[in-house]
Amino acid sequence: MKLYGSRDGDPAALLLWALGEAWGFRALPPLARTERGKPYFPQFPGLHFNLSHSGRLTLCALSHLPVGVDIEQLRPRGASLPRYALTAAEYAAWEAAGGGWPAFYALWTRREAWCKYTGQGLRPLWKAEIPEAGLHFGTYGGPGWRASVCSPTPPPGEICWKEGDAP
Repeated sequence: MKLYGSRDGDPAALLLWALGEAWGFRALPPLARTERGKPYFPQFPGLHFNLSHSGRLTLCALSHLPVGVDIEQLRPRGASLPRYALTAAEYAAWEAAGGGWPAFYALWTRREAWCKYTGQGLRPLWKAEIPEAGLHFGTYGGPGWRASVCSPTPPPGEICWKEGDAP
């Protein structure tokens, strides 16, 4: 699995660049979507990808197995959001980490990456417990952002930023 990021805010451009870097593609293959909306390449069923963007930040994962990613810019929200959005276990972990928005977004991006990995999307899995068995998670972050990846294989140690675009 490979992770690619960009600050240009264009998910299609990042996907094309990542496909070229990882697998030598020169053009974006035709895309289709599952009934729940997860994009895939019908001509290349063994190649999996997932995209996420927040503001100008974009994240892309490429893999030979299903994968999910999420990236979020850190921004304050309503004080009740952590209690509303997190499961009881996630809320306890958030409190143990001292609360705050960086800790919230680390947990939230993990949940979204898992939901995207499953192909079910967020709504049906809003408060479901994330199964740990057989899954690997990576959490990444820098000033003003957090990101996560979920996959059946261990994630890379870092994100490859497009043309030095590290935020």
